[in-house]
Amino acid sequence: MTRRFVGIAVLVAMAGGALFVSHAIAQEPSKPGELSRTLEAANLSPESKVLVRAKGVEAVRAGVAEGDVAGLIQRGVGRGIQPAELVSLLDVVVRAKRQDLPVGPVLDKVKEGVAKRVPPARIVEVASRLSGELATSRDLVRRAEREGIRAEAAGERQRATEAVASAIGRGVPPHEMTDLSRQVARSGERATMSRLELGAQVTGDLVSMGLSPHDASQTVGAALSRGLSRRDIEGLRERLGQELKSGGSAEDGAKRLREAIRSERPEDRGERGQDKRSDKPEKAEKVEKMEKPEKPSKVERPGR
Repeated sequence: MTRRFVGIAVLVAMAGGALFVSHAIAQEPSKPGELSRTLEAANLSPESKVLVRAKGVEAVRAGVAEGDVAGLIQRGVGRGIQPAELVSLLDVVVRAKRQDLPVGPVLDKVKEGVAKRVPPARIVEVASRLSGELATSRDLVRRAEREGIRAEAAGERQRATEAVASAIGRGVPPHEMTDLSRQVARSGERATMSRLELGAQVTGDLVSMGLSPHDASQTVGAALSRGLSRRDIEGLRERLGQELKSGGSAEDGAKRLREAIRSERPEDRGERGQDKRSDKPEKAEKVEKMEKPEKPSKVERPGR
């Protein structure tokens, strides 16, 4: 019986300790730290500080870095943004984090708006739209992964999500990005998130150059599906620029570019697919030829 009572006492003590630790963790954001120091130095009324602190603590608990929260509050107060408006800016960041979206682009967009003195309501509108694009992109990337596109390194999935969202924000419809991702998925060993990221970036750039989203995604998709190197795919921007300089339309230039890509297919699969591997042996052979004793015999001829 004594041992039984001792065991019960130990369990009670352990439970009490766990509750104490949990309570301490829950109270962590309210301890003096970067957020607290920022609010103490802010030129706000006590009531406003309580309001902003509550949303700031909520953001930290949601997973937003305390330094980012404190930095946004400091910038907002410095620009004269009212407490209620500052809370709305923090809230759009919190919502993005809770949706498991890359919060960096949303936070950067909010900071950019604050720095440019854009009205807070407009900042919230733009940041919310970006969150929607990121959500669409996240779903597209998840579907692409199920279809065979793999992430080979940490952060590739997030970078691909941000690149696809950027392309969507620049006018590329989600269905065009879906078609592009399927062409990446069909590229065998090259079906990686880094290739999807690259394709999204270049597609968005081609659209910015005046190409229609469909022609842009088809042109980049043709290059991706044929295994062109990263340098060649990035070079599509320059090649389109050259086509435009010739005086034709962007659509005609893209058509000629796609035809050129298709005609280059054997080279892409052979030499271009192994650029780095094939270059090294060639350089070694040239060095060996330079070392052969052919030049000394040529130097002796003038003296004869």
